[in-house]
Amino acid sequence: MATTATISARSRESRGKGAARQTRREGRIPAVLYGHGEDSVSLSVDANELQKLVHSISIENTIVDLDLGSGEPYKVLIRELQRHPFRDEFVHIDFFHVAMDEKIQVEVPIVLIGTPTGVKNKGGVLDHQLRELEVFCLPGSIPEKIELDVSNLDIGDSIHVSDIQLPDVEILTELDRAVVAVLAPTVMEVEEVAEEALAEPEVIGRGKEAEEGEEAGGAKREREEGKE
Repeated sequence: MATTATISARSRESRGKGAARQTRREGRIPAVLYGHGEDSVSLSVDANELQKLVHSISIENTIVDLDLGSGEPYKVLIRELQRHPFRDEFVHIDFFHVAMDEKIQVEVPIVLIGTPTGVKNKGGVLDHQLRELEVFCLPGSIPEKIELDVSNLDIGDSIHVSDIQLPDVEILTELDRAVVAVLAPTVMEVEEVAEEALAEPEVIGRGKEAEEGEEAGGAKREREEGKE
């Protein structure tokens, strides 16, 4: 299952854009806790603590213990994380409260292991088409990641969603979708390259000097014909 992390939070009484800006000036990020049939609660979290958390977990599928300072921590998922448009900082975060005995829908990253024999020995190209699986399961059964060994894949081989087996997990992604495939290398024929190199370029326009030279030559011929 996915690892569990912890972050502390505290209640936030004031709301609105002005209050949110003030919260960020204090080094904290506005947050909201909702879900599981409860009213939403306005919170704030330490900006540095949030940065460390986000860079240490897979936020799509990691259960986080949200500590409000009293009572048992809330089991939550990070549902939305808003970033500043051009600075490396966060501006808001949504925590979704989950019940450990109720199934939820999450996305799990797919990680490829090994180098396909078709790539290593035959110059094939590895095409990783699907990087996440959408699954439905209890929070305690969420996989941290899905590892696929692609070492034995030859040129033309592929792995589809239907080939993946996960215990206690229902896969929601279409079963006929390809996850990864090994494609044949694309090589331009040597003869075609040679023919392109030897082909004469098409003349689109003539240089000014050449045109002036031809005009001068034509005028000279006319004078000589007149003398005759």
